[in-house]
Amino acid sequence: MSNKSQTADKQFPGQYEGETVKLVFNQHPLVMRKALIVGLLAIVLGVLPLDFPQVYASDAISGFFLKFALGVPLMVFAYWFWRWVGWHYSVYIVTDERLMEIKQKGFFEREVGEWQLDGVQNVNYRVGGFQAVIFGYGDITLKTYIGDLVIPTVHHPVKIYEKLQVLVREGGGGTGGSAPATPFQREDGSTVRS
Repeated sequence: MSNKSQTADKQFPGQYEGETVKLVFNQHPLVMRKALIVGLLAIVLGVLPLDFPQVYASDAISGFFLKFALGVPLMVFAYWFWRWVGWHYSVYIVTDERLMEIKQKGFFEREVGEWQLDGVQNVNYRVGGFQAVIFGYGDITLKTYIGDLVIPTVHHPVKIYEKLQVLVREGGGGTGGSAPATPFQREDGSTVRS
């Protein structure tokens, strides 16, 4: 009975006793755009030969191209599903003690990384390029004692940055103290001119 209640309280595998989840996020869905574009091109190229009347001159040729035109979309849909699984199950979990990065690659490969919040020195974000501004994504970088953790293509990077900044300071990382109310306001209330 006790073991079942402990399992029910945990929100993810490997969660410590008494550890609370503060933030869960993943990458912007646009990380799958290249697979979408390549897949659509493959479907068009697979169906295109059926537009030419010469294909129907022979039963063998028309049968081959018909099977090809049906097979290509099935393979593309399977590939899209494989990419979607990788995106959907790749998440970043921030608790009151640590940040966990779970990267799912297809169906059978998962990589988990963990960074303690008290080891994070600072948090930065970058929104670069026309597409990033239009679609609202950017990169977040956490500078740690052992190196940088770059979280690419995050949806609403400013909101995630502000939440991470607060959580890192609450977890003992950063410069200490409480996080400023906005990225442009100091703790004493004076504003920074940009």
